[in-house]
Amino acid sequence: MDDDLTLLRELRADAPEPDADRLRAVRARALAPAPGQAPARKRRRFWAVPSLLAAATAAAAVVVAVNGSHTPAPPPPAAMTTMPVRAETVLRQAALVAEGRRRRHEPRPDQWLYRKDLVKQPGEERGTVQEYWTRYDGTRQALRQNGGPLEFQDITPEPDDDDLTPRQYAAKFADLPTDPAALLDHVRGDRHWSALPKGADAEQPDARAFRVLSVYLDAGVPMPPRVEAAVFRALAELPGVRVDLGVRDAAGRAGIGVAYEPAGSVPGGSTRDAQGRIVSRSYLVLDAATYRFLGRRVDNLQDEVIGGEVTARKGTFYASADLAAGVVDEPGRLP
Repeated sequence: MDDDLTLLRELRADAPEPDADRLRAVRARALAPAPGQAPARKRRRFWAVPSLLAAATAAAAVVVAVNGSHTPAPPPPAAMTTMPVRAETVLRQAALVAEGRRRRHEPRPDQWLYRKDLVKQPGEERGTVQEYWTRYDGTRQALRQNGGPLEFQDITPEPDDDDLTPRQYAAKFADLPTDPAALLDHVRGDRHWSALPKGADAEQPDARAFRVLSVYLDAGVPMPPRVEAAVFRALAELPGVRVDLGVRDAAGRAGIGVAYEPAGSVPGGSTRDAQGRIVSRSYLVLDAATYRFLGRRVDNLQDEVIGGEVTARKGTFYASADLAAGVVDEPGRLP
């Protein structure tokens, strides 16, 4: 355990400490169904972050916050070297750190959550910068892409929509159990993305638990410290959870990658080809010092072929980076 924690400290030693709390407003592309599965959710009321718009495999958008800084991010390196470590060691340490956080003040209903993302599709060099302002009560949203004009939309609730406003997420988090076993039982039956295939192709309970816990971490609304700690402890209890050091985001910065990779071909788990090789590996990414959720990444380990067509080449990746986040009083303003 000491060796793994030493590796974590060394990984983060030359990186600046975060100077503001990070917020994420919507969930990311890793929540998409695997190829051949039915859509796993109802129509979104919100503009999707770029990671939700990318390919249909279980995917990832790695996020690094430089909160309060709005300078362009450096390009990622050509190659990424990672190191696997014991998942339980890292996730239990993350829980201890999360328990020590100060509880953050809830925004007013009329305030806006701001997020600035850099997103890179496979093969892209520059990527796309998108800025989002989402009103805390979930009634409006604004979007600006690559510094262009603001676009607005009103958000009307839809019957049986499984999406939540930021304020609804805060209420949900307040009611979550803080015992890891009870939390796992809860998320296995959570209504989010419940319309998945039945029978042999049905998502397995542990895969569902990992996916829903990922939703919670990526919701963009701060969890109570004890609930966030329970999420990490629940992840530590799931068989098939893998942790790698050195997973890089779209800005080229290293973090801790957490993936769900059970043995064999499991619906809702890693995508494997006919030879049993893992086709792609999807990561949640945590800050190596604070263990805050930074985002997601997907690495294509083999050519991905759907319907006889190569949809992603071996060695390519998808990633994103949070360049800034915060709470403002109106869209167009920066934190």
